[in-house]
Amino acid sequence: MIFAARGLLVSLAFFAMVYCPLSLLVVLAWPAMKRVGQKSVLTSANLLFGLRVSPFAVSVAVTLFFTFPSFWLMERASPDEDAATFALAACSLVILSAGLLRTLMGQARTTRAVGQWLSRATDIGRDAGSDARTPTLSSSQGAPPLILVGLWKPSVMVSDVAAMVLNDDELQVAVQHELGHARSWDNLKKVLVSLVPFPGMRGLEKAWQEAAELAADDAAVQNRQQALDLAAALISLSRFSPRPPEPLLATGLMSGSSSISLRVERLLGWRMPSRRFPRTWPWMFVVLSTMIVGIVGNYAAALVLTHRLTELLVP
Repeated sequence: MIFAARGLLVSLAFFAMVYCPLSLLVVLAWPAMKRVGQKSVLTSANLLFGLRVSPFAVSVAVTLFFTFPSFWLMERASPDEDAATFALAACSLVILSAGLLRTLMGQARTTRAVGQWLSRATDIGRDAGSDARTPTLSSSQGAPPLILVGLWKPSVMVSDVAAMVLNDDELQVAVQHELGHARSWDNLKKVLVSLVPFPGMRGLEKAWQEAAELAADDAAVQNRQQALDLAAALISLSRFSPRPPEPLLATGLMSGSSSISLRVERLLGWRMPSRRFPRTWPWMFVVLSTMIVGIVGNYAAALVLTHRLTELLVP
């Protein structure tokens, strides 16, 4: 039991040694990426989300698959950890606890807001373009015009203002925008981002949310008329309703982090997108597969190297 506790302590310390430098690297690299990056990269929601959570994903993978196993197999039984190890482990616990607390508070605020919106809500069925998994609701009491709430069984809520201002075609494509968020699991992605806090990430998070709105617009539009209907919906709702902050587990049509003018401009200039398979994905798959095969084939050597790094970096 004591040996396992020591392994957990060292693993948490090593997690901090990996997570903090990687996150700092992302924070420092993001301004340079904005200056020299291509527009297609800077507006790709998946790439930006991957960049945001990559420090945490890499740190967890290294900790679970290398740090703890190497400690368990190669560490001597006599304790040799000092105060610095406890300090690093405490840093990891602070990071993880802060993320969990922020997420729980966001969930509570979302639950409270949705409860207020649903107190006078009426079901308007699925005539506005939703599917069987995602019911559409008409709501009042200060709800945003359209908003997707929930994670596993999301619901599209349509406010009384939106139902009054938008015609049937505009409402249908607006609901399809929210269903685009549902298909991309954007509410779940917001939770994951909330769980991995680090100072200085706000700019990247805002860029990802803006890109997610553009991606949902693209998912909702299949022809030029739908693009014009969605642009008209955005213009109409921006005139008639405020843009309150969104709860954590919700994503709205009039997102406070997105530029309505940019989205309208893109929709007015809409063209049929290319259907070619992105050429980067096959290469990424080949690279990742090669890395995995190489690591598995040299796992014992990787554990030895990890143990040496742990002895060097974690006192």
